Amino acid sequence: MRTKWLQWLRRTHTFLGVFFSPLLLLFIITGCWQTFVTDDTRDKGYFNNLMGKFATIHTDDYYPRQGASQHGSEVFKFLVAAMAVALVISILLGLVLAFRSMKRPWLIFFTLLLGILAPAVILYFS
Repeated sequence: MRTKWLQWLRRTHTFLGVFFSPLLLLFIITGCWQTFVTDDTRDKGYFNNLMGKFATIHTDDYYPRQGASQHGSEVFKFLVAAMAVALVISILLGLVLAFRSMKRPWLIFFTLLLGILAPAVILYFS
């Protein structure tokens, strides 16, 4: 029974990750671009113009096109909400799998603790 449960967890984790990975990558890449781009360089060059259009998906829920509606899509908002829920579920499944598959679960706990503390300490001291 335990083996079937772990197989189900792995399969669910895999398919959630595969289905939502393109949208997650879009949000990660555009979020990173928004973090590092300055107002002076935002509209300069093909790459920045393209990233600005993709960032509009990230911030306003639509892809800017000439003659198209400039309003966010309600259906897309539901897809993003489903992605967020699926990401949380997938992360939790990944943590369960990590704790169950390691012979030394304290290493997973320590790594998780570092993953919590590192950004907190960096933000606190910067």
